[in-house]
Amino acid sequence: MATELQSRVALLESNVCQVVRGKREVVRMCLVALLSNEHILLEDVPGVGKTLAGKALARSVHGKFCRLQFTPALLPSDIVGSSVYNNQSGEFAFDRGPIFANIILADEINRTPPRTQSALLEAMSEGQVSVDGKTYALP
Repeated sequence: MATELQSRVALLESNVCQVVRGKREVVRMCLVALLSNEHILLEDVPGVGKTLAGKALARSVHGKFCRLQFTPALLPSDIVGSSVYNNQSGEFAFDRGPIFANIILADEINRTPPRTQSALLEAMSEGQVSVDGKTYALP
């Protein structure tokens, strides 16, 4: 069992490293975060492959990737989604935001307002978002 897991992780690492060249340690840390169901903070100059690493990892695990560019005008509903009125049914339906992806790259979090940061922190710490009194589990 452990040998099978080790071989699958090694195969996953090899697959991502074929795309993200020269960043084996970054890839390894991303895999550790993925396997431990945690988060990773990548700090580096622009253009060195942070987004590429996220995309490659998401594709390797057949997951959905989303890149969120945080700005001062970003609202919590812009990332978690909101209820939208459906004219045909006459009811509100929840329209999921980009946070409902498997791998998310949040760029320049420090630029966004505290309420939006709080919505992101709920998603990160609890694995869910709350909208209009309802709770939705994240993938």
